[in-house]
Amino acid sequence: MNEIQFLLELQKTKKSYKWHVAGNKIRGVARNGKDKGELFDPVTAVTRYTGNGTYEVTQRGRKRAGRSAGLSTTLTNTVMNASDAKYNRGGSQVLRGRIKQILELK
Repeated sequence: MNEIQFLLELQKTKKSYKWHVAGNKIRGVARNGKDKGELFDPVTAVTRYTGNGTYEVTQRGRKRAGRSAGLSTTLTNTVMNASDAKYNRGGSQVLRGRIKQILELK
């Protein structure tokens, strides 16, 4: 799965998760299923939405989720950095803007 495919899958999750920015981190709360009320980030949310399993929002859990969803290690790291606002310049910041635009966050 490449970046465009990931963003398209992420866009499909808008009804399944209540997305928000908390402490400068992009997070979503599941609205349905046995994980209702649990916290997810973009990588773990896409993995759960596509039926590839449920993972914790930890560094290890997100890397496992990325592998399970078919994301490259580089893309997984970039999405993790973007959703946590780790850097304020470069590719991860551009991706953060795209994620926020897709999820209609301010």
